[in-house]
Amino acid sequence: MKLFASVILLTLFTLISFAQKPTPTPPINNENDVVKVSTSLVQLDAIVVDKKGNPVTDLTADDFEILQDGKPQKITNFSYISRIVDSADTEQTVKKTDKKNQLPPVSFPPKEVGRVITFVVDDGNDCLEMLSVRAMKEGLQKFVNEQMLPTDLVAIYQTRKGSSLLQLYTSDKSRLLEIIKKIRWFPPQRAGCQGNTTQVVLDEKPETTNQREGVENSLSRKSFSGAVGVGMYAINGLRGIGGRKILFIMADSIPLLYGNRQNAQFSDSYSASKDLIELANRNSVVINTIDPRGVTNPAMAGVGADTDVEGIARSGGEAVTSSIFARQSQNENQRQSGLFLLANETGGKFYHDANFLDVPIEKALKTEKGYYLLAYQPDDDIFKGKKFHKISLKLKRDDLEVRSRSGFVGITDEEIRPKARTEDSELYYALTTPVPNADLNIKLSSYFANTSQKGNFIRALLYIDGRDITFLDDSDKTKKIVFDMVAVTLNEKNEVIDDTNRTATVRIPIDRVEEVRRDGLVYSVDVPVKKDGVYTFRTALRDKTAKRLGSSSQVVEVPNLSKSKLLISGLMISGVDGNGNILPTESGESAFSSVVSQAIAAIRKFKRNSVVAFNYTLYNATPDKVTKLPNLTVQTNLYYEGKLISEGQPQTAEIAKQPDLSRINDFGYLKLNAEVATGDYVLQVIVKDLTNNQVTSQWIDFEVVE
Repeated sequence: MKLFASVILLTLFTLISFAQKPTPTPPINNENDVVKVSTSLVQLDAIVVDKKGNPVTDLTADDFEILQDGKPQKITNFSYISRIVDSADTEQTVKKTDKKNQLPPVSFPPKEVGRVITFVVDDGNDCLEMLSVRAMKEGLQKFVNEQMLPTDLVAIYQTRKGSSLLQLYTSDKSRLLEIIKKIRWFPPQRAGCQGNTTQVVLDEKPETTNQREGVENSLSRKSFSGAVGVGMYAINGLRGIGGRKILFIMADSIPLLYGNRQNAQFSDSYSASKDLIELANRNSVVINTIDPRGVTNPAMAGVGADTDVEGIARSGGEAVTSSIFARQSQNENQRQSGLFLLANETGGKFYHDANFLDVPIEKALKTEKGYYLLAYQPDDDIFKGKKFHKISLKLKRDDLEVRSRSGFVGITDEEIRPKARTEDSELYYALTTPVPNADLNIKLSSYFANTSQKGNFIRALLYIDGRDITFLDDSDKTKKIVFDMVAVTLNEKNEVIDDTNRTATVRIPIDRVEEVRRDGLVYSVDVPVKKDGVYTFRTALRDKTAKRLGSSSQVVEVPNLSKSKLLISGLMISGVDGNGNILPTESGESAFSSVVSQAIAAIRKFKRNSVVAFNYTLYNATPDKVTKLPNLTVQTNLYYEGKLISEGQPQTAEIAKQPDLSRINDFGYLKLNAEVATGDYVLQVIVKDLTNNQVTSQWIDFEVVE
């Protein structure tokens, strides 16, 4: 079948380009970890605030009480670490405040670079609200422009996808503002987003309940896979940096539970949250979580235009209304449960009901002007059995609040500290940490597909900027490039499911070297995936000659095609040549290819007055009993800078000859005229099966350039 979409765009828009400055590298300091767990010492950090949220700095060891698994522990070391820094002085001071007992201070470096601040923006959530994206962008922009100190090192991660070049810690405000500008809203990829904001249904049928709860669990897995996977990636990168680090997770929903009050269950990703908490606590990272939706009324959430308010009043009055409001409040608790847990168990705070997100960021950073370090000597038997040991830190003053870590698993730091890396393991290290010296610019595009020959697989297209490539002499007619590459597929728990690595030598004719240097190269590979689920696909590439290294990642959902549910593969878009033929699509056969145009699928940059071709595969369409053919409609929507600018009308799909009706191949075109505005666009395709009333959708982003 074929769909033709012609879109006339008249809006004018100009992108702002920012200059980039050199990025400082955070100091490496493994000898002075804030949090320590050893057979001779357990050390933890804590902050104390008054009722107004102001930090309290003059307490002594006598003001604290430490309990491990409910048993009081004797405080053997005590210090207060001041983190008051400005552009002129980044000295840290260790203040001894226990003059009576003269407890030895905790060892700590006399200097550090300033605050190390990480933001994780959960823009990969299927059901993220458009207003939430706007609030996150505005809050981050205000932080950079008004709150960021010259000595701060900041990184901003996106859960949708990202390159290590955009995730380096930097004090360059212009680079950070450029990253923030790229954060934008994307339309849902599936129907059923109400699973993330549970709707009230009175007298719901059991089969409907099972279907809804399945959607809720799936959405929970996907949202948490993005947030947890990126969070682990960021924290692993902070492993070698001394001092207390600050991580903000900005997400409008991280549900750990699904189902109703009587039958609430932990989602499949609950254990991943515990792994993230343990990793954060071991690496002195405090997590603050922010719900970007602003002030909400849980009692009215989900009560929309389709709610029979009059019927509710007639049938139950206050009792039924009270039940609805209770359900909405429960839904809020469920969707925020992960946000609360991550902050509460790492010594941070969960911020919500704030219309301007720079306010909670400022509040959180206000408390980070200093922190207490306390230590005690553990019993030997706590390291037997690798059980979780709960730590409770209490104050003897009721007018103050203390925030600290929830505990630790009975394993010493020495047992879990990463071993020294060899050159061969450098690529694998790049997959789990932001590479401090990454200077190979790569862009990853990956999507799910399925064929009868290959089964489920993830197709990855890797674009390599030619300006970063080193060419070696090879012969009189060619030059060569040598790359080391590794790719891994990780599940929701950040466990490696599959990996591949290879060294490739690419030979370029001498007369085409400048072309490759200007346009770059594309590497394509298909990675088989045996089991359905939500995966993070990560890849790292190293120029073996220049030792330049880059990495990139993307979250991909692999659905279960055996459940007869209407599904759509990832969209592929590319330009057309002068004869109207679609540009060649990368094959996925583990091969390098030259860049014939910026309009290919791996780059997706289109000029004005051009044609965009898109194609996809539709799975599990239901044949009509009479015609024996599926009865489908296709709708295309276009978004510009996160706003819907063209809403297409559903069109009946004319199904041509298909070798396999369970896998219908479709394509269409999008015409961009001469007045189209430059900037970032999203094309969304929505397919509805009229036979069984199922809906599926997919989107792809692209850019219009001069």
